[in-house]
Amino acid sequence: MPNTKDIKGKIIRGGVSMTLRQLLVAALSMVNVLVIARMLGPGLYGIVTIVLSIFYFLNQVCRLGLQVYLVRQPNLTDEEPAQIQAFYNFLGIAICAVLWCAAPLVGWWTKEPEVTGALQAVLPALWMDMVSRVPTSMLERELSFDKVGLLEAVSRVVLYVSAIPLVLIGWGYWGPIIGTVLGYLVQLVMAYYYYPVPWRWSWQWKVVKPAINYGLTYSGSDGILNLRRLRLPLLVSRLGGTEIVGYISIAMRLAEQLAILRLVVRRMSISVMAKLVDKPEQTRKAISKGMTYQALLIGPICAAFSCTSAWLIPLMFSHKWLISAQIFPFIAVGVLVGAIFELHTSSLYAVGHNYEIAHRNAWYVGVLWLATIIFLPLMGLWGYGLSEILALPSFYLLHKSIAKLFGSPDYWDAFWITLVSTISMFAGVFLPPVAAVGVLVVSYGAIFIYCPGIRKIPLDIWAARRSAA
Repeated sequence: MPNTKDIKGKIIRGGVSMTLRQLLVAALSMVNVLVIARMLGPGLYGIVTIVLSIFYFLNQVCRLGLQVYLVRQPNLTDEEPAQIQAFYNFLGIAICAVLWCAAPLVGWWTKEPEVTGALQAVLPALWMDMVSRVPTSMLERELSFDKVGLLEAVSRVVLYVSAIPLVLIGWGYWGPIIGTVLGYLVQLVMAYYYYPVPWRWSWQWKVVKPAINYGLTYSGSDGILNLRRLRLPLLVSRLGGTEIVGYISIAMRLAEQLAILRLVVRRMSISVMAKLVDKPEQTRKAISKGMTYQALLIGPICAAFSCTSAWLIPLMFSHKWLISAQIFPFIAVGVLVGAIFELHTSSLYAVGHNYEIAHRNAWYVGVLWLATIIFLPLMGLWGYGLSEILALPSFYLLHKSIAKLFGSPDYWDAFWITLVSTISMFAGVFLPPVAAVGVLVVSYGAIFIYCPGIRKIPLDIWAARRSAA
C-alpha cells in the first residue's frame, strides 16, 4: 500500500500533467470552435450541436458507471476487467443498432432531416468509447493520470485537426462528425496500448453482475444530471429553432473551455476523495480548499471574458454571433457554481450516498427543463438563461448531505470569489466594455486585499508542487 507522501506525489505530478494537456486541448478546441462556427453559421452549427449533444449524453449514460467500479473496487480480480470489456463490447453494438433505427425519429422531432444521417454516422464513436473505458479506468486506478491525460489530449487533437480541414473544403457539418469518430478511434488504440486488456466476445453474468449493480447505483444519479444535455436537441430545437441552439451552444462552449481546468479536479476527485472519506476533518478541509481553488480557476477568467465579450465575440466569430454574449453570463455562473460543488459530489459518491446525489440532480434537472419549457417561448434566450439561475438553489441539498457527514465546509472564500465574478460577468452585458473591466479590476482587487485566505492560494499550490517534486 503506497504511503500518503507517495499518493500525494502521484496526485500532484499527475494533476500538473493533466492540467498542461487540458490547457493544450482547450486552446485547440477554441480554434476548432472559432473556425467551424464562423464557417457554418448559427443554423448549420446548430445541427452539429443537436447531434453531438445527443452523442455526449449517450456517451456518459451508456457507460452504466462500470468505469467507476473499476477505479474504486478495493478487491478487483484479474478476471473482472476482461469481463467488463466483453460486456461493454456486446452492449455497445446492441445500443448502436437500436439508435441507428431510431435516428429518423430524432430528425423528425428536431425538424432538421440532416440530423438523421449525422447521428447515424457518429454512432461508431459511441461503441469505441465504451470499449476503451476499461483500460482507461485501470490507468486511473493506478493513479496514472499522466497517461490518461495524454491519450485524451491526443484524441482531441486528432478530432480538431481532422474536423477543421473538412469544414474548410466544404464538407459543412460533416467535418465535426467525422472528426469525432476519428478522435475516439485514436483514444481506443492508445488506451489498449497503455493498458492491454484481453479481448473477449463472451461474458459471464455472475462476474459482471456486481459491477453492474454498483455502477447503476452510481450512473443512476449521474444519468439524471446528464439529462440536461438533452435540453438543446429536444427542447430548444423544437421551441426556438436551430439558430437559437447555435447561439446557446457557442456560449456553452466558451464557458466550458474557459473553465477547462475544472475537469482536472473532477477527474482526479473520485480517486482522491475515496482515500480521505474515513477522515472527516481532512475531507472537510479538502472540500473547503477545493471549492476556493475551483472558484479562483474559473471565476476570474469567465468574468474577464464576459466584460470584453462585446469586443471579442465579433472579432472571433463575426457580428452575427454577438447575441451569444447576452447568454454567456447565465451559463458561466452555472458552470462556476457547479464546479464549486464537485468535491461535494465526489465525497458523497465515495461513501455510497448516491441516492442523495440523485435526489439533488432530479431537482436540478427538473427545474432546468420546466423553466426552459415555460420561459424560452416567452423570453427567448433570456428565458433559457433564467432557467440556469433558477436551478442553482438545488446545490443546497449537497451542502446538507456533506454537513451531516463531515461538518460544514468553509464557504466564505469561494463565496466572495463567486460574488465578484457574477457581478463582473453581468456588468459585461449591461455596461460598456471599459466600464465592465473597471468593475472587474475593482472587485477582484478588493477580495485580494481583504481576504487573506484567497491571497495564500498561489503560494499553497507552489509549495505543494515543490514538496511533491
